[in-house]
Amino acid sequence: MNEHVIDRLSPYLDGALGAADLERVEAHLEACASCRRTYRELETLQGLVRALPDPEPPPGLADRLHWRLRREAAGLRRPAPLWWFSVRPPFRVALACATLLVVLGVPAAWMANRFAPPKTPLDTDAYVREYLMLSVDRPLGDEAAPPFVLSDTPASESPRR
Repeated sequence: MNEHVIDRLSPYLDGALGAADLERVEAHLEACASCRRTYRELETLQGLVRALPDPEPPPGLADRLHWRLRREAAGLRRPAPLWWFSVRPPFRVALACATLLVVLGVPAAWMANRFAPPKTPLDTDAYVREYLMLSVDRPLGDEAAPPFVLSDTPASESPRR
């Protein structure tokens, strides 16, 4: 057996291995001096940690636990935080700036008449001049119409002029 079982030594000490792994670790520890030495070191370390005294709870812990449990039993829990505080700070700043821009910008643009179409004054003299310039070469309405035939005779029988 050349596969070391160092990664299974801690669960072996705690008694947390299954039957197949337990037999494999025990067989390997009998054959491998390196893993046996590591196992003894872990055993010594576990004994030293267990020999340490239990830590003392901080003063007032029992009272704080008592009052917290009473408050929870009474249903006096803290209200859920507002959605604003669940947003991360950079996004909070961006959201506040965007809101401020909309709240102040839209009324300012409305008052400055930015939403209305641009108003250009009508220059009637320029309009009439352009109309006259464009219509100089065009014939009047009567001259542009086809000639009206007064007789019922076909055009081929009419005398030529």
